[in-house]
Amino acid sequence: MSYVIPAERLSLSQQERLRAGADRQARIRLARKLAIPEAQALDPINPAVICRDEDYVTDFIPAGAGVGLAGWLSMPLAAIAGMYSVFANAAVVALTPQVPNNQAWVFYGVDILLADAAGENITYLQFGVGIANNRRAQFTLEGLYGGLSPSGYFSQPVFYDPQETANIQVRARIATGVGARVRLATFIAEPIQNTVI
Repeated sequence: MSYVIPAERLSLSQQERLRAGADRQARIRLARKLAIPEAQALDPINPAVICRDEDYVTDFIPAGAGVGLAGWLSMPLAAIAGMYSVFANAAVVALTPQVPNNQAWVFYGVDILLADAAGENITYLQFGVGIANNRRAQFTLEGLYGGLSPSGYFSQPVFYDPQETANIQVRARIATGVGARVRLATFIAEPIQNTVI
């Protein structure tokens, strides 16, 4: 069962456990795909696989298409109940990024950034995979708006393995004509020899 747990209802140690679990599982999944022994992937002193925070522009947007982008911004919310990609390039074109051969992605939480007019105008978050957009996970977001901050952790992290296509969308509650600032808490797992930027 997948649902969003408001961050304010979790202690700091519970939040850390959820992040640590997502980190560990991402390392193990990638290690299995790349035939790296699990013990080496999880070695606390000299790990063969690391996890890092995502960079929206360099990790999810194709080279050159992100010029002028600074961070998370969905497609414009054009119609009520429409589904809109959380990944958009500088020309406001929906994207479905593909996980590179040497990475695994794990999404473990969501923050609705209310610095824009589209803050509470999204109601639903759906994770699909592949061209067919087969549903991997789904979360209602409206429970986050009753608290102090619209931020939460997923009860179960959502994984994308190498070469999978991530089709992640939000549902519009109101047609605002602007994109929503929806940040997905993400770890990128990759072999240690990669350059981390």
